[in-house]
Amino acid sequence: MVLQEFLMLAVAHWLALVSPGPDFLLLLRNALRHGRRNGIGTSLGIACANGVYIVMALAGFSVLQHSPALLLAMKLLAGGYLAYIGWAFIHASRSQQPLAWQHAGREGEERRGFFKGFAAGFLSGGLNPKNGLFYLGLFTLMVGAATGMEIKILYGAWMFVAVFVWDAALVLAVSNERIAARIARYFPRAEWLAGVLLLVAALGILTATLFA
Repeated sequence: MVLQEFLMLAVAHWLALVSPGPDFLLLLRNALRHGRRNGIGTSLGIACANGVYIVMALAGFSVLQHSPALLLAMKLLAGGYLAYIGWAFIHASRSQQPLAWQHAGREGEERRGFFKGFAAGFLSGGLNPKNGLFYLGLFTLMVGAATGMEIKILYGAWMFVAVFVWDAALVLAVSNERIAARIARYFPRAEWLAGVLLLVAALGILTATLFA
């Protein structure tokens, strides 16, 4: 019974995890533009933001569902942050700054890059109210009432690890020098397009939130 429940939960979570979204675009762009350490930091930030929502879901909090004002504020912040990183993508795509693999950074810069990546990833994941509603729905609909808290904690730990491992694997793949060199030719256009998509998503969120 527990194994069947876990498999259903794992499949649903995996399908959501591999679906491209703002976190995915931010992750790949940071890994290519700022390097592997920044990308790993972004991965950990995204995973930690998901972890916060997982803990809230395990604790039975449904704040976002039952607090329209908080949900509205989260949506406005999410739209604003998406617009910010979208504009940052577009601005960076026009610069002549080399990609991370094309120059060697100093150790101090790499450390700062890790923490900058972590902050960007945490904000991206944390300001997305859909993450909170997703995990709450996942535990509500797919985990039986008879399932003990110890098992639920294991489910949550697995999902946290899955998010980090998947994102980190993507970072390691695209930050490989050979792969990055192949992507470099098309990267400015791809970065510009990703920025436009994020701006469109931000506009959609803000419009739907303000004029719904």
